[in-house]
Amino acid sequence: MKKTLLALVVAAAATSVNAAEIYKSEDGQVDFYGQLRTELKFLDSKDHDADLSSGSSRMGIDGSYALTDTIDVLGKVEVGIRDNSDVNVRQHIFGFSGDFGTIKLGKQWTTSDDVYGADYSYFFGGSGLRYLTLNGALHDSQIKYAFDAENFWVKAGWGLNEGDTNQDLYEAFVGTSFGDLALHAGAGVNRDREHATEDFGTLDVENTYFEVTAEYSIGDHLVGATYYNSELNNKGNSEKIDENAISVAGVFQATEKTGIYGGYEFVQQETSGFANNEKEDGTVIYVGAVHKFNSWSRVYAEYGYGDGTTLGYSNRESDTTVGASMADGESNFAIGARFYW
Repeated sequence: MKKTLLALVVAAAATSVNAAEIYKSEDGQVDFYGQLRTELKFLDSKDHDADLSSGSSRMGIDGSYALTDTIDVLGKVEVGIRDNSDVNVRQHIFGFSGDFGTIKLGKQWTTSDDVYGADYSYFFGGSGLRYLTLNGALHDSQIKYAFDAENFWVKAGWGLNEGDTNQDLYEAFVGTSFGDLALHAGAGVNRDREHATEDFGTLDVENTYFEVTAEYSIGDHLVGATYYNSELNNKGNSEKIDENAISVAGVFQATEKTGIYGGYEFVQQETSGFANNEKEDGTVIYVGAVHKFNSWSRVYAEYGYGDGTTLGYSNRESDTTVGASMADGESNFAIGARFYW
């Protein structure tokens, strides 16, 4: 069986196991699913004052119908539901699947976010995954392809720029497994012609990135490592930022329902072509525990330490997108709970 990242397996299993079937026939079915997420954070940047929020709660409808004996048509729409009354469309997808693989069109997470890397945190990890600096891991107009075989898989994505109103995006990844060892690697190019920052104004900036990830399962336990390289290039001049990042993480399954996890991430950034070139680095260390009462509810707690400079990152589990970040030995703590259906 092809092994994938533990975080993806957990998320997929929670959605499929608990989804409520609202229609089913010989031709197909439609499911209603969702997640309620509650988060209590004590951040160093806010003097560790308690901050209670709904995190990234969401709900959606996911369906498929048989078009022919060998081809299914797919549809999915998902909205984010937060306690500040904001409701946003997270995904809006139409597609086809068959022996040829799966093709999906619409607003969806990037292929690099599907593949991800060695980050098993719920709150504070993800600094070493350098693909989402410009797009936040989401593209409004994307065509994605995935093919899964017994011992390998291929995934690719093309984000349409639609007359430069959207970002350009090209991504391709391959993966395989050898017993308990799973490997994947890939690369991407993401270009934003209207990316604005407080420091540099409006730019034509391109992020070119490459990654390789290895994970090894030891029974119910898991260890993983990811190397990322990316180059942020201002297309209007010779300004560049070269990034190298290493992530090492693991999960120890203490009991059938309780897991302990932790990770170390190091990101190095070096500029060239600027008036004053600099070399910065950032370190993130996290440790936490999660207890799954059953397939539809869990609680978790995590401590995170951050020091140095990181240009920007997003954590998959809490969908937190962060801009240029500086930390001086900061300590953070958070508690979360989830309810699935």
